[in-house]
Amino acid sequence: MKKALVIFTLLFVSTIGFSQEIKSYTWDIKPTFKNIPEEYKNQPAVVLFDKRWVHTRIGGYSFASFTMNHCAIKINKAEEINNYNKIKAEDNGFIRDTRDFHARIIKPNGEIKVLPQEKIVKKEIDKVQSIVFEGVEAGDIIEYYFILKENPSAYGVEVFQREIPVLYAEFSSTNSGVYFEKFASNEFKSSINDGKSISYAENIPPFVEEKNAKNLKNLVKLIYMISVTNAPDNLNWSNFLPLYFKKPSFAYFKKNQAREFIEKLNVTSGTIDEKVTKIDAYIKENFDFVWKGEKAKKISNLGDGKQKLTANDIFELYGFTFKELKIPYKVVVGMSRFDGDISNYKFVAPLTHEFMYYIPDTKKFVSPYEKYLAYGFPMYELQGSSGIFYDPSKAIGIEGMQFPIAPADFTVISTQNKVVLSEDLSTASIEKIYSTQGYEGQLIRNSVNYLKSNEEEKELLDFLKNRTLSDIDAKISKYTFENQEFKNNHTNTPFIVNLNVNLNESISENAGNLLLVNIGKVIGKQTNLYQETERKFDVDIAYAKTYKHKIIFTIPEGYEVESFKDLVFDKKMTGKEGQECSFVSTVKTEENQLIVEVNEVYGNITYTVDSYSEYRNIINAAADFAKGNVVLKQKK
Repeated sequence: MKKALVIFTLLFVSTIGFSQEIKSYTWDIKPTFKNIPEEYKNQPAVVLFDKRWVHTRIGGYSFASFTMNHCAIKINKAEEINNYNKIKAEDNGFIRDTRDFHARIIKPNGEIKVLPQEKIVKKEIDKVQSIVFEGVEAGDIIEYYFILKENPSAYGVEVFQREIPVLYAEFSSTNSGVYFEKFASNEFKSSINDGKSISYAENIPPFVEEKNAKNLKNLVKLIYMISVTNAPDNLNWSNFLPLYFKKPSFAYFKKNQAREFIEKLNVTSGTIDEKVTKIDAYIKENFDFVWKGEKAKKISNLGDGKQKLTANDIFELYGFTFKELKIPYKVVVGMSRFDGDISNYKFVAPLTHEFMYYIPDTKKFVSPYEKYLAYGFPMYELQGSSGIFYDPSKAIGIEGMQFPIAPADFTVISTQNKVVLSEDLSTASIEKIYSTQGYEGQLIRNSVNYLKSNEEEKELLDFLKNRTLSDIDAKISKYTFENQEFKNNHTNTPFIVNLNVNLNESISENAGNLLLVNIGKVIGKQTNLYQETERKFDVDIAYAKTYKHKIIFTIPEGYEVESFKDLVFDKKMTGKEGQECSFVSTVKTEENQLIVEVNEVYGNITYTVDSYSEYRNIINAAADFAKGNVVLKQKK
């Protein structure tokens, strides 16, 4: 008994100690800072340290969270002062009280100028306090710290990486009646100091924003989750998935209505593949989500035309239908590879997770929440990443899995362009057939159908121009669609747009007695990597894909082809079979026509830094082709 009393007393003293310690936190009278490495001395500014501390207490009469932020930044260049001299005392939007807020300027000679409290401004609406550092010069260090009292939050995301280097980053957590769980970038190390849990990282480089990179995933950050001590961990996958997905349940209709719906579907015969295809097609075509701001309504008849349901009820309707028809299925959880890696043991609340179904017999996925996506491959953001399987038919049905990657011949973008110059040979008219399959086709089919159903003609024309005539000043005089219905997604039937286009800009110019015609431009704008010679992160594209372009150019009467060498390319990079990357174009003349064919393939979704130079050559080849001319000369 005495031993228990001693332990309780020590715990109580420790809890009070941490609570008082964070509330009475202050800076050093004469601070010392780490030396700035040579590699960072030319940076516009450097974060000398960024320390954050969260103390949460729950239980009895205690219900509060205290946060402390303490930061020092050295300004190296005067033009950067305005980017760092404005500080707000805010953390996660649940501020009840600013307990302390101090700011000071440290001159290169060591002189310290503390900013007076009257310089702190408090907003009337949200009560957030802020300060502007005045009198800052190049070479100065601005230092500040603030302490906030907030309502406890179940989780938080602390991003430490900035556009300038951070020499030292620290996140500390203390608690009473709660448990902290942290998920930190690999740069962090951990330690315990007098009961305080500390995660720290050193020399965090400036963040580099690169195109086609997992930029959010690559950020140096720390995620924490808070749970009440001794409470069941319902976010653990082994608890979370059975809790929510063991048995389908509905809020706005009843099981007998769902059974009537299944009976009307008439899917008792056929293969599992045929059944799931029919189920997916009907639900995607006839049900829409109750969007934000709309009110869900009770459903009396699920088979009564097009209706709106909550996203959860739509998801559960799939599961109930599979279960009633005895179609084996698993619930699958994944996370966008651009955001991060899924935890293999629990649901990490601050991160966005994607839920879907997997049909083991066909090895295909059903994505109820993705209205554009047909039964088949998973969302493109999940390709190649890890996920979690849950089999509701088994007592222990949790296992890890890997999402497949769709091949380049699944997503194909094809164009056929018949180009005829105007009588004065300056502009041109184009008959274009734009055809898309796979992920690209499903996305565009969904967007076009949405715009058409809402009668948004201008938005539809803008969408078509952006997709089919990017970077070309042109007017679409006529357009028609083929294979618009959602059912075409299941067979990967191309979505086709037929266009008649008149150019508003010239694509030709005279060079002496020669006429240069920029027919490469008609395939649309091509990105380039001329300036980006170095790469820090791997290249991660949305999906493997193939471009096929055909240009049929009518040679003007009285002219013949002098040269088409600007349009001929043969650029390839090495890779495993099925993962090639290439840009190949061929040109030939037939009677009064110049025929150009382009085959551009991106067979993988990730290209490593080591292969970047080869990848860059392919991208630049496409950009060079778009600037390519056919050279014409007058016949003698």
